[in-house]
Amino acid sequence: MTKWLYRIVWIPVLVAAVLFMVANRALVAISLDPFNAEAPAVATPALPLWFWLMVMLFAGLGLGALGMWLSGAERRAQARDNRRALKAAQKELAAATARALAAEKALADKGGPPPDDDQPPKLEATSL
Repeated sequence: MTKWLYRIVWIPVLVAAVLFMVANRALVAISLDPFNAEAPAVATPALPLWFWLMVMLFAGLGLGALGMWLSGAERRAQARDNRRALKAAQKELAAATARALAAEKALADKGGPPPDDDQPPKLEATSL
Protein backbone atom coordinates (compact mmCIF):
# COMPACT_ATOMS: atom_id res chain seq x y z
CA MET A 1 0.00 0.00 0.00
CA THR A 2 2.71 2.49 0.95
CA LYS A 3 4.66 1.66 -2.20
CA TRP A 4 1.72 2.66 -4.38
CA LEU A 5 1.08 5.79 -2.34
CA TYR A 6 4.74 6.70 -2.70
CA ARG A 7 4.52 6.30 -6.46
CA ILE A 8 1.25 8.22 -6.72
CA VAL A 9 2.79 11.20 -4.93
CA TRP A 10 6.37 11.29 -6.22
CA ILE A 11 6.01 10.38 -9.90
CA PRO A 12 3.93 13.50 -10.71
CA VAL A 13 6.32 15.66 -8.68
CA LEU A 14 9.31 14.32 -10.62
CA VAL A 15 7.54 14.76 -13.96
CA ALA A 16 6.69 18.37 -13.05
CA ALA A 17 10.31 19.03 -12.03
CA VAL A 18 11.65 17.67 -15.31
CA LEU A 19 9.11 19.70 -17.30
CA PHE A 20 10.09 22.82 -15.34
CA MET A 21 13.78 22.25 -16.05
CA VAL A 22 13.18 21.74 -19.77
CA ALA A 23 10.92 24.81 -20.01
CA ASN A 24 13.38 27.12 -18.20
CA ARG A 25 16.51 26.81 -20.29
CA ALA A 26 17.06 30.57 -20.61
CA LEU A 27 20.28 31.90 -19.15
CA VAL A 28 19.89 33.83 -15.93
CA ALA A 29 22.49 35.85 -14.03
CA ILE A 30 21.69 36.21 -10.36
CA SER A 31 22.53 39.58 -8.84
CA LEU A 32 23.31 39.92 -5.16
CA ASP A 33 23.56 43.75 -5.23
CA PRO A 34 20.21 45.38 -4.34
CA PHE A 35 21.45 48.94 -4.99
CA ASN A 36 22.82 48.78 -8.55
CA ALA A 37 20.77 46.65 -10.94
CA GLU A 38 22.62 47.66 -14.13
CA ALA A 39 26.17 46.88 -12.98
CA PRO A 40 25.93 44.79 -9.80
CA ALA A 41 28.98 44.51 -7.59
CA VAL A 42 28.26 40.83 -6.92
CA ALA A 43 26.72 38.77 -9.71
CA THR A 44 26.88 35.19 -10.87
CA PRO A 45 27.63 33.98 -14.38
CA ALA A 46 24.64 33.49 -16.65
CA LEU A 47 23.49 29.89 -16.35
CA PRO A 48 20.11 28.18 -16.89
CA LEU A 49 17.45 28.86 -14.25
CA TRP A 50 17.06 25.16 -13.49
CA PHE A 51 20.78 25.01 -12.60
CA TRP A 52 20.40 27.77 -10.01
CA LEU A 53 17.30 26.12 -8.57
CA MET A 54 19.12 22.79 -8.27
CA VAL A 55 22.11 24.52 -6.63
CA MET A 56 19.78 26.14 -4.08
CA LEU A 57 17.96 22.85 -3.50
CA PHE A 58 21.19 20.96 -2.80
CA ALA A 59 22.58 23.83 -0.72
CA GLY A 60 19.41 23.76 1.40
CA LEU A 61 19.60 19.99 1.67
CA GLY A 62 23.24 20.17 2.76
CA LEU A 63 22.62 22.94 5.30
CA GLY A 64 19.64 21.03 6.70
CA ALA A 65 21.71 17.86 7.04
CA LEU A 66 24.49 19.84 8.74
CA GLY A 67 21.98 21.37 11.15
CA MET A 68 20.53 17.96 12.02
CA TRP A 69 24.00 16.52 12.53
CA LEU A 70 24.99 19.39 14.81
CA SER A 71 21.75 19.12 16.79
CA GLY A 72 22.45 15.43 17.49
CA ALA A 73 25.98 16.02 18.83
CA GLU A 74 24.85 15.88 22.48
CA ARG A 75 22.99 12.60 21.99
CA ARG A 76 25.96 11.05 20.17
CA ALA A 77 28.28 12.13 23.00
CA GLN A 78 25.90 10.61 25.57
CA ALA A 79 25.77 7.38 23.55
CA ARG A 80 29.59 7.24 23.48
CA ASP A 81 29.72 7.75 27.26
CA ASN A 82 27.10 5.03 27.77
CA ARG A 83 29.03 2.66 25.52
CA ARG A 84 32.23 3.27 27.50
CA ALA A 85 30.41 2.74 30.81
CA LEU A 86 28.89 -0.49 29.50
CA LYS A 87 32.29 -1.81 28.42
CA ALA A 88 33.77 -0.93 31.83
CA ALA A 89 30.88 -2.70 33.60
CA GLN A 90 31.31 -5.77 31.39
CA LYS A 91 35.03 -5.89 32.21
CA GLU A 92 34.26 -5.52 35.92
CA LEU A 93 31.67 -8.31 35.71
CA ALA A 94 34.14 -10.59 33.91
CA ALA A 95 36.80 -9.91 36.57
CA ALA A 96 34.34 -10.58 39.42
CA THR A 97 33.20 -13.81 37.74
CA ALA A 98 36.81 -14.94 37.33
CA ARG A 99 37.52 -14.18 41.03
CA ALA A 100 34.41 -16.13 42.09
CA LEU A 101 35.40 -19.14 39.98
CA ALA A 102 38.94 -19.02 41.40
CA ALA A 103 37.56 -18.90 44.94
CA GLU A 104 35.28 -21.88 44.26
CA LYS A 105 38.20 -23.84 42.81
CA ALA A 106 40.40 -23.00 45.80
CA LEU A 107 37.66 -24.12 48.18
CA ALA A 108 37.22 -27.38 46.26
CA ASP A 109 41.00 -28.00 46.30
CA LYS A 110 41.08 -27.64 50.11
CA GLY A 111 38.61 -30.45 50.43
CA GLY A 112 35.49 -28.49 51.18
CA PRO A 113 32.32 -29.43 49.37
CA PRO A 114 31.58 -27.32 46.33
CA PRO A 115 28.51 -25.21 46.74
CA ASP A 116 25.48 -26.90 45.25
CA ASP A 117 23.28 -24.18 43.82
CA ASP A 118 20.76 -26.61 42.31
CA GLN A 119 19.59 -28.13 45.61
CA PRO A 120 17.96 -26.02 48.31
CA PRO A 121 19.19 -26.59 51.88
CA LYS A 122 17.45 -29.50 53.62
CA LEU A 123 15.52 -28.74 56.75
CA GLU A 124 15.17 -31.33 59.49
CA ALA A 125 11.88 -31.79 61.25
CA THR A 126 11.92 -31.39 65.00
CA SER A 127 9.20 -32.20 67.47
CA LEU A 128 8.34 -30.30 70.58
